[in-house]
Amino acid sequence: MLKKVAFSFIAGISLLWNVQAQNEQNWKFFANLDNRFSSIRNNSILLVGVKTGMQYKKKYRIGLGFSWMTSPVTVNFLNKKTRQTESNEIHFWYGSMFFDYVIFRNKRWEFFATEQLGYGQPEFKVAVQTDVVSDLDIPLYINEISTQINYKVTKGFGVGAGIGYRNLWNRKALLRDTFDAPIYILKVTLYPEDWF
Repeated sequence: MLKKVAFSFIAGISLLWNVQAQNEQNWKFFANLDNRFSSIRNNSILLVGVKTGMQYKKKYRIGLGFSWMTSPVTVNFLNKKTRQTESNEIHFWYGSMFFDYVIFRNKRWEFFATEQLGYGQPEFKVAVQTDVVSDLDIPLYINEISTQINYKVTKGFGVGAGIGYRNLWNRKALLRDTFDAPIYILKVTLYPEDWF
């Protein structure tokens, strides 16, 4: 599955560059650095991300992104079979393809909706007392929908914020219960077209 996702990312980038070459005036490059505040099993997390892509006529954006947790989350629970406390350490990252639709735009402000489809692999380390008893990598299929607002502070530089929801397309209820959560976004937006 990872090979299919990697192929899709590469094909998407190739398509973006080919389309841009066909019509330089309508297509512009853009990049974002964003922080997503969310939770895993009621534990607060910070996801740091990078997004880049192409913007068409200042109305639509498509591109690729990558997000990762800055530090793992530890979830403790009582194992009903062994009656021992187990610790589950979770690391989380994902790559995504996204589509933005700009609803409103003027010289300083921009309001838009985003859908982001991604693939990730959290790592679960299960420990009983101090012994690691299993180390699992499970594929996740992620869908994030959000609304965001950007404010252009100066030429080439802006800030943004947003709110949305992350949900999984995996069938296992335990995974959905663990990773489905609201997201709160703070970001820095770069406007390369202002520099070049």
